[in-house]
Amino acid sequence: MGKEEYRSCMAKNMGGGRLKGLSKEERRIEFCVIAKQCSGKTKSENEAKRICSEPKAPKPEKSRATQPAGKSEEKRLLELAHCMAENIDMNLASNINSIETALLNAMLECQYPHQK
Repeated sequence: MGKEEYRSCMAKNMGGGRLKGLSKEERRIEFCVIAKQCSGKTKSENEAKRICSEPKAPKPEKSRATQPAGKSEEKRLLELAHCMAENIDMNLASNINSIETALLNAMLECQYPHQK
């Protein structure tokens, strides 16, 4: 089924206040049933209701490989803290009103070196 046919089917079946008065979960299931039928993924409404009523599979956890250079979050934060300690402007940090600025400047220097 093409995109336009699918959209037309969805518009036709969603119209007329079909979802009014339903709970959020009932609307989700009803929308899912209509989408399954319009896309041709199911042959009957009962099959679509069965599929749409099943709990969703949990999303897989992100692996550490998605971290920059394969680093763990803990290691990345330790490196950032070490870099910030080296780059903090102690003249700003010694003034209680400027400590936030000093920390932000140090963090930016560590994350984006030489772009101040």
